[in-house]
Amino acid sequence: MPLAEPVPREAVRQAVVFMRDQLERPVTVAELAGVAGFSPYHFLRVFKRATGHTPHRYLTLLRVAEVKRLLEGGATVTQAAERCGFYSTAHLSAVFLRETGVRPSQWSPRTSDRRSA
Repeated sequence: MPLAEPVPREAVRQAVVFMRDQLERPVTVAELAGVAGFSPYHFLRVFKRATGHTPHRYLTLLRVAEVKRLLEGGATVTQAAERCGFYSTAHLSAVFLRETGVRPSQWSPRTSDRRSA
């Protein structure tokens, strides 16, 4: 069944840019909806339709990707946790393990992401 209306990609793109710029702090759906120019409920529907993920899940994926980049650049796990909005290294470790199959302390550029295989 075709969509009744096209997905407003520019609004979603603006929300994603906002997420990337705010990785170090909690981001609410209300904030993202405001950036996109929608009500929170409508934003959730539009975002999921455009990305295949909820905003929370998408933000988690962005944070994990940034943690990988930071670790590959020589940052400590503590530094990566602080820069990417995790409230503790234990929280980062649990999320990272769930998403990648390895702990952040075991991550290296040669580590394969088991979940993407």
